[in-house]
Amino acid sequence: MSFKNPLRRAAGRGPLGNQSGLTMIEVMVSVVVLAIAIAPAFDAMLRGRLLVAHRGEERIALRLVERKAEQLLFASYTAAGSDADITSTNLTAGTHPINPAILLITRGDSDTSNDVYGDLTWTVTPITWVDPYSGSDDTDYKHVAITLAWPMGAHRDSVTIVTLCG
Repeated sequence: MSFKNPLRRAAGRGPLGNQSGLTMIEVMVSVVVLAIAIAPAFDAMLRGRLLVAHRGEERIALRLVERKAEQLLFASYTAAGSDADITSTNLTAGTHPINPAILLITRGDSDTSNDVYGDLTWTVTPITWVDPYSGSDDTDYKHVAITLAWPMGAHRDSVTIVTLCG
């Protein structure tokens, strides 16, 4: 003869009643809540990484444009020379150079397909005005706008510095 505990039966516990665990619905709800919380956090981290990379490109581009502006400021006012590539310091009127390609960012490996190239150009416009005292036309300065646009062929960003040379 077996004796059953009447208190246990009265509490409504069967032979499996004392096991604890999660039902399938509870697990599914937990997964959905977790996915809703993780998706925006992952998106924010991804966007933050892209923003940091973009700001790095802008910083490098600005530094390259500043260097070109310094070269042109210290070049002779009448500098004409070769206009073949970005090493030129041509300050004749017009847009320079013929080949504006410049390496903006290298990924540091031997695969150059990852590198970011841009177009570095500068436009020179002589400034002419009439001297109110002598009444003659004088050209004392050149307005120079230096622009680096990238990536090459499909510009999405650009940096421009405008200066006077004289």
